[in-house]
Amino acid sequence: MGVRPELHRHGAGRALMERAAAHARAHGIRFLTVKTLSARDPDPGYAKTRAFYEALGFVVIDELPELWSPANPACVMLKVL
Repeated sequence: MGVRPELHRHGAGRALMERAAAHARAHGIRFLTVKTLSARDPDPGYAKTRAFYEALGFVVIDELPELWSPANPACVMLKVL
């Protein structure tokens, strides 16, 4: 999922995630997960991405430092529905 930068802070991302959660619940799915760049990488854009997911109730459950590459460490975030 991605939202164009000029639409950040206008509710588009939250609306997309709420719709995804509603769809998942309707199909008996109990969790949502996302993968994004880990906090091991100081990229400020991805810090905002993680903060967005945290604001929606996601928590980091795993670090995968070599999933994509050592230069792009990943983390897995989970939200209980």
